Amino acid sequence: MKLLFFFLMPFLVQAQDFTLLQINAKWNESNSVDLSSYNINTKYAYLEDQNEDLKGKINAVPVVILYRGNTPIHQWNADLSFKLYLDREEVLSIINKYK
Repeated sequence: MKLLFFFLMPFLVQAQDFTLLQINAKWNESNSVDLSSYNINTKYAYLEDQNEDLKGKINAVPVVILYRGNTPIHQWNADLSFKLYLDREEVLSIINKYK
């Protein structure tokens, strides 16, 4: 059984779940980032629904956070225009780096 685990370990590491989480404000919904083309799990949350500690750490929305499992590995933040231009190639490059 242990031998089987060692052979499957590289596959399990590569199959690690990645998730893109977008946090945006309800008033800024028109500037949401389309995450549908990334072929990984995506989640969306409103800033207004988050705890005060998190709200205080976000200066501009939207914010997109890439998670590997439950660990955040990269974050993209909007500028003062409250728009975020997410480069697909950059996102895929970071995902490949953590596979």
